[in-house]
Amino acid sequence: MIEPRQVICVILFGRTNYMESEMSKKELGGTIDSWCGKCKMILAHTIEAMVGDKPARVHCNTCNAVHTYKPNEPGKAAASGKARPSRYKTLIKGSDMAAAKIYSPKEKYEPGDVLQHPSFGIGVATAVKGGTKVEVLFEGGSKLLVQSP
Repeated sequence: MIEPRQVICVILFGRTNYMESEMSKKELGGTIDSWCGKCKMILAHTIEAMVGDKPARVHCNTCNAVHTYKPNEPGKAAASGKARPSRYKTLIKGSDMAAAKIYSPKEKYEPGDVLQHPSFGIGVATAVKGGTKVEVLFEGGSKLLVQSP
């Protein structure tokens, strides 16, 4: 039998034993790191439901909130080193930066035009909306700007 003092020593000195390996198994009742929307952090969660060999429902060991398993913060890719280039970077890469137009609501823009906005920076027009607005994708996100009809 493992004494409580031994468990504390194991945790403090980083040694692995049977108890540690049992706690991290991906099975019902096991512990797994997941994004907690209530705590706004990736924390330890207890697995409550599985679909096949994947955790589906977990509860936060900190705030006890029950939610679906989320391995990463929403909107953030896994730190696998194989992150997909963003749509913005893909569009900018294929555009002529030297031909960027200074944004003016008095001008007319077409999809693919590169714009220089005083507040949002460099962006690429992605769609014309109703003839008087243009959707422009900037590094910080998409914006709907006014344009000449």
